[in-house]
Amino acid sequence: MPDEEDFLGESLRKIVKGAGFVLVGILIGRTFGYGSRLIIARLGASDYGLVALGFAVMSIAVTLSMVGIQSGIVRYVSFYKGKEDKGRIKGTIISALKITLPLSFILAFILFWYASWISIHVFHDANLTSILKIFAVGVPFFVLAQNLLSAIVGFQDMRYRVYTEKISQEALKLVAIVILLLLGFGVVGAAWGWVLAIIVMPFIAFYFLEKKVFPILNTKVKAVSVDKELFAFSFPLLFAGIADMIMGWTDTLMLGYFCSSADVGIYNAALPTAQLIRGIPAAFGVIFFPVVSELYARNKIEDLRRTYSVVTKWMLALISPIFLLVLLFPEQIIKILFGAEYVAGATALSILVSGFMIYAVIGPSSEILQTYGKTKTVMMANYIGAAINLGLNFLLIPIYGVNGAAGATGFSLALLYILNFLFAYRVAKVQPFRRSYFKIILASLIAVLVVYLLTRYVIGVSTFALIAVLIVFLALYFFLLLLMKSFEEEDLMIMRAIDQQLGTKSDWIRDIIRRFL
Repeated sequence: MPDEEDFLGESLRKIVKGAGFVLVGILIGRTFGYGSRLIIARLGASDYGLVALGFAVMSIAVTLSMVGIQSGIVRYVSFYKGKEDKGRIKGTIISALKITLPLSFILAFILFWYASWISIHVFHDANLTSILKIFAVGVPFFVLAQNLLSAIVGFQDMRYRVYTEKISQEALKLVAIVILLLLGFGVVGAAWGWVLAIIVMPFIAFYFLEKKVFPILNTKVKAVSVDKELFAFSFPLLFAGIADMIMGWTDTLMLGYFCSSADVGIYNAALPTAQLIRGIPAAFGVIFFPVVSELYARNKIEDLRRTYSVVTKWMLALISPIFLLVLLFPEQIIKILFGAEYVAGATALSILVSGFMIYAVIGPSSEILQTYGKTKTVMMANYIGAAINLGLNFLLIPIYGVNGAAGATGFSLALLYILNFLFAYRVAKVQPFRRSYFKIILASLIAVLVVYLLTRYVIGVSTFALIAVLIVFLALYFFLLLLMKSFEEEDLMIMRAIDQQLGTKSDWIRDIIRRFL
């Protein structure tokens, strides 16, 4: 077994530090973000659906404006950081802005000008017109923020992205929405509150990039153009981004076309709730990419493979029990968060979390492909998933409504994650699976079964009961992991890294775990 100090290398510390900040930021941001959604939802499912459709259409415009550049920024900033080439780092950021900002203004104008036509002829609801015009204003600001935040991620310091996107933007959105609703502006106020937070975001991001990370205005560093290589790397990812856009928004948009804005509102109670399960994987994945890109640049392939395996195991261990609890109590979760009007989305919630769970099982394999420069492979996998998603939504939504949208999205996402994993294994010969993986799954299943039996036959289901059984579940889950000897030396190394980065003390927990190794 490797010694702790031998294994606790720089890349692991970066991932633990980055994931810790991102996870805390996601928790805070999701709390504010959920608060915003819960408040808008109280306007009624129909008004909530209008805002969800407006944000969906804006997101499409942002995706097209970015032309896949954000992944290129992360890769080349981290790559040239490894080469200590400041000129090309600056050139990467400037090249990205020259490409994306003009596109964002063009698409924002188109969306604003044709808002009425889109509302009436596509979504059959004239009330959507003013909402689309409001969200059109936010497109250039959102695009600028994505460029700046991607550059920050490339430097592998996640604090400032967390402060900007996960905390400041979500908190401001919540406050703005509350104030505008209290002033009586209704659904229009909710839309403006959302967009005002987006408008502020690039200014915060620029401050952190310029003052804390990389002074892009520093005239001593001359930008070296990387237009061609950045565009060549990123352009295939535009098509992957379009595929992601199809998979991310087809369900909402087709529900708006085939059904009603109320159905969109119900679905958008289930979808963001299901997406909570992606918070932990996202926390690891967002810092995993620049770290493994730097390892690849330095030709440390074995470290790359080991990092992938360790990160995926922790993703699985943290997310599998949450997934099982959501799967067992979807109606109670929806009712507590959004109210009885949205309980019709409970089945959709169960379907969606099943699809999202696959990502936690197989890890950030798409990032491995991008690290090896296989962006065309990523594009192909995304288009396969998007085509199936589009077809299934078209077939299932007219018949099954909200549940049809969930089934199409859940299945196509699971397929996409599996395809990325298979391609990554073929390209890089990496796979994360170990015997301890199956122990984690078995421990989760046993703990959830006990909780389910307790709630069904002993204490019943209520808000208080769910909180009580959650505490019981966590204690039982940890005990089962110990009993099954699921922990390894590498897990102790990660815990120690967490202590070093967050100033916590888990010595007593590690002492307990060592007795069961």
